[in-house]
Amino acid sequence: MSEQDKPDIGRRNLLVGGATAVASLGLMAGAKAAHHEAGRFQDKVVLITGATSGIGEATARAFAAEGAKVVFCGRREALGAEVADSINSAGGNATYIRADVREVDQVEAFVNGCMDLHGRIDIAHNNEGIAGPFGPYAGVSLDGLEGYYDTMRTNVDGVFYAMRFEVPIMVAQGGGVIINTASMLGSTGAGGSGVYSASKHAVIGLTESAALAHAKDKVRCVSVSPGPVDTPLMQRATGGNLSGVAAGNPSGRLAQPSEIANLVMALSTPEASYINGSDVKIDGGATA
Repeated sequence: MSEQDKPDIGRRNLLVGGATAVASLGLMAGAKAAHHEAGRFQDKVVLITGATSGIGEATARAFAAEGAKVVFCGRREALGAEVADSINSAGGNATYIRADVREVDQVEAFVNGCMDLHGRIDIAHNNEGIAGPFGPYAGVSLDGLEGYYDTMRTNVDGVFYAMRFEVPIMVAQGGGVIINTASMLGSTGAGGSGVYSASKHAVIGLTESAALAHAKDKVRCVSVSPGPVDTPLMQRATGGNLSGVAAGNPSGRLAQPSEIANLVMALSTPEASYINGSDVKIDGGATA
């Protein structure tokens, strides 16, 4: 990111992430709110996009630690192999398949690869996302890495492509759960990050529409909307000035990726079976 493309801290405060308690959703009770049950997702097949780092990686590790068979993708092969090896060395079951979510044929191959391995998809976490261009609309780059087109292709097309192939599988097998990563900016405007905000509005719209279309097929679709999270993406977007981002949140801190992973897992349980089409914010109170 060039110096002129870097956002001011006020704008950067609003990017991906989040921090709030899962317990308030009523999805866990008593001791279960603080401790995962061993094998809670035993033998469930979980598909995750964008899981070579950050929220996706944390979610892959969390599901695998509770017995799930995890299949995930990302563009960075070395990181993908490293994450998979680490999970498997710890006794989990994870497979990395390289895929660029901007390319529909690669997304299809990724989903088919999961089916070839395990024959079903119980839970899908569509987690792709980039920050996109910053600044006034007249100065927004249209082309190039993280320009307007690249941001929409990644954040919107990537989610649409994944759902395009996930939904028919889940309908055919009698049900499933899809969790899409949106953002707190999917419900508000963002003066300096309008492209990112628009892309996350679209993710929420795709989620709500799929939920309505396939509720009777027992396919649930929910979005989660983080506020600021301590991820490599946030590090890059802020130039490492995470303290300024934390200070701008009502909680006074950033969320950890594991907190978002906990929410994704909670929404994937049978206890959350009546939550469908919802956008669940996990932003430390930023949008309260």
